[in-house]
Amino acid sequence: MTGAVVHMERDRKNITFTHSIRTLYSEQGLRFQREKYLPKIEFLRNHFGGRFGEIRLADIGVGYGVFLHLMEKEYGLRRLYGMDPFPDSIEIAGRYTSARIERGDITDEEWPLEKGFFDVITCFDVVEHLTDPGVFFGRAGDYLGVGGLVVVTTPNRDLPYRMRTIPLIGLPDTNPTHINVRESRYWKGLVRRYGFEILAAWKGEHLTHIRLAPKVLAALCSLLRLDHRRLPLVNAFEQSFCMVLRRGAV
Repeated sequence: MTGAVVHMERDRKNITFTHSIRTLYSEQGLRFQREKYLPKIEFLRNHFGGRFGEIRLADIGVGYGVFLHLMEKEYGLRRLYGMDPFPDSIEIAGRYTSARIERGDITDEEWPLEKGFFDVITCFDVVEHLTDPGVFFGRAGDYLGVGGLVVVTTPNRDLPYRMRTIPLIGLPDTNPTHINVRESRYWKGLVRRYGFEILAAWKGEHLTHIRLAPKVLAALCSLLRLDHRRLPLVNAFEQSFCMVLRRGAV
């Protein structure tokens, strides 16, 4: 059809983000994303209480905007912002959220956001792409208001993650931009050096990294009504390491 707008399924210039909107925004995809983000959202709801609906939140590295979409459409937040270095990714995200998304890179000296303004800054599955992940934590503190929180996730580099390269056993990490996947102790030490207090830290999201065993463990945990995030050894199979941080006194 002449003049028809052709929408991209994915941003092929953004090699850090390998999903397509067809998978992310499908019924199954959104269910997966809800499960992924729910523990972080519940922490924020409990922390802010009655203020939760009014918080000012900036998502750094928005991808295709799924987190902002859920916060807006399912939790009613309206004071939402974002930043991403890829213009086509910003265009895709803009179809699914009315959040104000600016073009900018974490390593820029100044972000296109207001300093000292935000109650929450989120950064999901981004810091492992940075040559110097400390840059994010150094910048983020400048944009938080008093008592502001940072919520960050990054791949969980326990033994099952390191087993991903074993043929027929591991599920290979096919993302070549995962250049800084580290153990949880590294991240804890790093954020403290940048003046953050760790309010909560856990291994979570989904059991993965190798074949078969995670599905068996997930089924057993479901049958026994156990939280796999809280079980030693089992939580080594969790996809991500998650932290909620508060800026220390200036």
